[in-house]
Amino acid sequence: MKNLLKNLTLAILLMTTVFVQAQPTNIFDPKLPVVWLGMDVTKAKFVGTIIEFGIPEKHKEVIDGWNNVLMMQPDKFNVRNFFKKQTVVPNFASTMASNRTVDFAANITPALDAKYTLTKSDIQKIMDGYDFTNLSGLGLILNVESFDRTKEKATMWVTFVNLNSGEVIFTDRKTSSPGGAGVRNYWVNSALDLMERISKKDWEAWKSGGYVIDPNATVSRKIVEKKVVQRETTTSSVPSATMPTRTPDSDNNEAKVSTTLAASKGVKPGGKYYALLIGISKYSDDRLNLDNPVRDARKVKKVLTEEYNFEPDNAILLEDPTRGEIFSALYKLRESVTTNDNLLIFYAGHGYWDEKIRQGYWWPSDANAADPSNWLSNSDLREQLRGISSAHTLLVSDACFSGGLFRTRDPNMKQATIDYQMLYKMPSRRAITSGTLTAVPDNSVFVEYFLKRLEQNDEQFFPAQQLFNNIRLAIINNSATVPQEGVIAETGDEGGDFIFIKKN
Repeated sequence: MKNLLKNLTLAILLMTTVFVQAQPTNIFDPKLPVVWLGMDVTKAKFVGTIIEFGIPEKHKEVIDGWNNVLMMQPDKFNVRNFFKKQTVVPNFASTMASNRTVDFAANITPALDAKYTLTKSDIQKIMDGYDFTNLSGLGLILNVESFDRTKEKATMWVTFVNLNSGEVIFTDRKTSSPGGAGVRNYWVNSALDLMERISKKDWEAWKSGGYVIDPNATVSRKIVEKKVVQRETTTSSVPSATMPTRTPDSDNNEAKVSTTLAASKGVKPGGKYYALLIGISKYSDDRLNLDNPVRDARKVKKVLTEEYNFEPDNAILLEDPTRGEIFSALYKLRESVTTNDNLLIFYAGHGYWDEKIRQGYWWPSDANAADPSNWLSNSDLREQLRGISSAHTLLVSDACFSGGLFRTRDPNMKQATIDYQMLYKMPSRRAITSGTLTAVPDNSVFVEYFLKRLEQNDEQFFPAQQLFNNIRLAIINNSATVPQEGVIAETGDEGGDFIFIKKN
């Protein structure tokens, strides 16, 4: 076990070295990961009547809806299959933020000006407006030029961008056919048609074009803009400005899968994985007793230690702990967990939301429903998490009213929590909970799908936000709860993510 952990640690360190010192890589190499950014409509024209694009009061929802569908239906809009990639990391935060600045009504027109078409320079300018500070590696985005209802045609630019520099490496203008009921589905299905056409007709030609990404590029935005203007007379697809020469496909080391997971500015890969697993079935007040939390906590420990990179000695199981025992365990983690380590905290038991003071609580085994003195508040928990200097902390809470954890988050962070920032290079403090501010059942569908997805996963690297993305709809469809995922406010989150590492 120790040798395996050592080998995994060395492998991750190697991946960091490969990324930092890597030679430019063909962007269509299946082993090179891609960050899937979704659909950008900041320069799009919408051709048709206003009513054909929905009522004005719903325009914001329509724009968000397109990326929400792409995000929530990864099996249908399967970037991994259509673009021949082994690893795809969805991150829609920056795209959805830019889209929300669009004046939808002002861009609706009864007829499209025959002269209106975006250029490669326009695509670069759009990318210059994005903030990719917390992202690295290769990004993929669909820049919409027009949605034309009169011709039943969508025109989009398929764009690959170097997230390290913001520079467009490749972009190509394509048309596709929309279809389906409702404004949202009708146009988002044009993205599906586009991906299918690319997979069948364009991919091999693109791959042979020799377009490369330089992982060390840090080109300033002004320089990038000049280079795009100079390239305006070249072919329809934009070659790399930092490495314009063509290179043959190479048999890249598997370690290059770490492109989006390594090269941290503040976090070094290779840290240990710790878990604190809390299950409370028996209470001092027998009327509060539950059947499944302790059993669920045991199952989570089993999966983590047998299938993922958690050493048994570093996975602490607390069965029916008191408030003091929980605090003691959290305090001890301060001494053992370092700034390069990862910490997962799992809680199953009762929870409570106090509407008057707008505070959420966990109920330890010595809790009394009529006396809050032994309750563990969300603010108490945040204080403890601030004291643990981990690289990444993921809180998984299967408790009533656990959604209260997110109630104090900064409004600017709310968007990021919705749109899935799956990163390893920056510190993270995030939570996945079984419900919002409503009660959840003892027989937990949340834990069932949480464990099922971890067990079925066959990827070596598995971001927590991708895990949540995969279980959310299944939980909603099979229970009366709506799971939540987001940043735990005021605990040191910098936009990263917890990455599960599968054992070989």
